[in-house]
Amino acid sequence: MKNEIVLKNISVSYEDTNVLSNVSFEVKQGLPTCIIGRGASGKTTLLKSIVGLINTSKGKIFINQSSANNTDKSMVNNLFGVVFQKDALFDSLYVWQNVMFQSLGNEDNKSLILKSKKILKNVGLSTNDAFLFPNELSGGMRKRVAIARAISHNPKFLILDEPTAGLDPIKSNLIFKIISDLAILNKVTVLAVTSDMKGALKYFKRIVILDNNKIHWKGTSVLAKKKPSNLMKELFCKVE
Repeated sequence: MKNEIVLKNISVSYEDTNVLSNVSFEVKQGLPTCIIGRGASGKTTLLKSIVGLINTSKGKIFINQSSANNTDKSMVNNLFGVVFQKDALFDSLYVWQNVMFQSLGNEDNKSLILKSKKILKNVGLSTNDAFLFPNELSGGMRKRVAIARAISHNPKFLILDEPTAGLDPIKSNLIFKIISDLAILNKVTVLAVTSDMKGALKYFKRIVILDNNKIHWKGTSVLAKKKPSNLMKELFCKVE
């Protein structure tokens, strides 16, 4: 079975504030999907709803054809690897400890260090980086460590919230290339939020645009390039 997420008429409300309204789309293996939109359009809320950090008010989320509401939380944790917007690395832990955080205490350190070094290579980092602390890393290196941690338990889904935030175009391209390669190498289904329109069009096959808490547009990146919506032009000025 190919791993997929299906959202059907999802709505999320905080007290009297409607954050998401009637959102429906699919995320399929082999079709990396990217969500874009203005600030406060509900992008991060949508990701949190999918991984179970926020309860939906209406609608259903299906993970591999099973309702997320009926799926055991520990199983959900194993299915998803998550990269948070601000990396969320533990500054007091070595890089290898951050990468293997979910396994700390369950295996001996020597085994975990070896595993972490292999994963670090897959995200373009040196094995020597395993013994650095997060505050010794550049912004791009921190992003790669966060991705390494997210894939350390071989998840079926990789969820990323602004994985290139604060990076220059060259480093952003590197991060997107790593994500694209991992999707193929690990056969992981990818869903990301980004403000980098050029990166979204280049590295993702499907695009979902949120506006005013609803889906404004969804389709292939090829179609988005050929017929960009007015909102795309407004948000990103130029679509090539």
